[in-house]
Amino acid sequence: MRGSVRDKTDKKIGKLIVDIACGRESALDELFYLTKEQMYFVAYRYSRDKEKIEDVLNDSYFRIYRASASYNPSQSARNWMYTIVKNTALTYTRKDISLSEEELTDVSSFSSDFVDRCIEDLSLKTALENLDKESRSVVVMKFWGGYTFSEIAKELRLPLTTLYGRYRSALKILSEYIKEGKI
Repeated sequence: MRGSVRDKTDKKIGKLIVDIACGRESALDELFYLTKEQMYFVAYRYSRDKEKIEDVLNDSYFRIYRASASYNPSQSARNWMYTIVKNTALTYTRKDISLSEEELTDVSSFSSDFVDRCIEDLSLKTALENLDKESRSVVVMKFWGGYTFSEIAKELRLPLTTLYGRYRSALKILSEYIKEGKI
């Protein structure tokens, strides 16, 4: 019995992560309220500094948001989040994060690949925002979620023909966006 409740919760967490990747803003809040207590204990286990735990959690949820498109729904959502929180807490214990505003805004130490990746991420997010919510969900689930068309159709409760139409339409809009040089 306990395993099935745990599985349902993990699936709910996974769906919220996919929703975040699809651009549903309220999903991050829902994920936070569903998992904050568990993640607090993970952060505390690795940090043990109650004063830094709030910073660790804020940074962790930001990292979860940024990495949501790379989440693989076939893996445990809870374990995926635990790893992010653990790594963030360990980073905070290795160094003092109290940086000045000048240090925080200085990008000279970032590699050009990192800066280019951030620009690409923003451009891709902007391109995806040109799609309606349903089409965006299909594209994100297909490319970043690793879902098959049958799985997407089942998850979104759509006939396959409708799903194919949305997918083709979304790709056409994205390709036009790319041709216009906006990405």
